[in-house]
Amino acid sequence: MGVQNSGKLSAGNKVLDRQAKKPETIIIAGCARLPEGVAAKHVFGCLSIELEVDPIDSVIVDVSYTLVPHLGEKILQNAILGNNVGQGIQEAITQLNKRFFNTTKRSLIAALEDAYRWYKKYLKKMADQDMQ
Repeated sequence: MGVQNSGKLSAGNKVLDRQAKKPETIIIAGCARLPEGVAAKHVFGCLSIELEVDPIDSVIVDVSYTLVPHLGEKILQNAILGNNVGQGIQEAITQLNKRFFNTTKRSLIAALEDAYRWYKKYLKKMADQDMQ
């Protein structure tokens, strides 16, 4: 896949104009304190998660996090990517509860819940701006 100066991506004969198809995404971040007994607590203090969201359809297009082991990243990505954050995060939390077993699981879920709170604040801000 080659990148052209016009901002278009080409894949064979198919040309995709990302600016025309996708709006600018937004980043929503959340954090939570790590539990006692986790060595990283004394260095980092908290676990954080960032969600990259398409503001048009509220779909999570990327996710980033701190202090999650490599294999845990796969579970987290499977649970979160592609979800519509506008419809809530309960399905992602259910998947994490079923599939992720780690001392930091509760902190990870709390950070996801915090990011979701920030997303709701973003929606309220956008609605308030539309009212003006």
